[in-house]
Amino acid sequence: MTRPVHAIDPDGPPDRKSVLFCPACDHRSPIEGDWTVRERATSVEYRCPDCEALLTEREREQLPITRAWSAWVRAASAWLKPPKRLRA
Repeated sequence: MTRPVHAIDPDGPPDRKSVLFCPACDHRSPIEGDWTVRERATSVEYRCPDCEALLTEREREQLPITRAWSAWVRAASAWLKPPKRLRA
């Protein structure tokens, strides 16, 4: 049995689950719409194309080897730092 397909009225209200709204200028568009997407090393930013406001920043999925390397670097950096001196 197939599910019925509902036509979307372009002049009707947007489906809130599939539309992002800019909090700064009220620009709205689907997640796949005209948002400016900036890929960073560990995250992806979604910005408004009109006012450049940050809508959301999502972490990128990392490979297990990348996570292990990052943990090792953090541990080695913490171990190699000189200890903080206590005030007398």
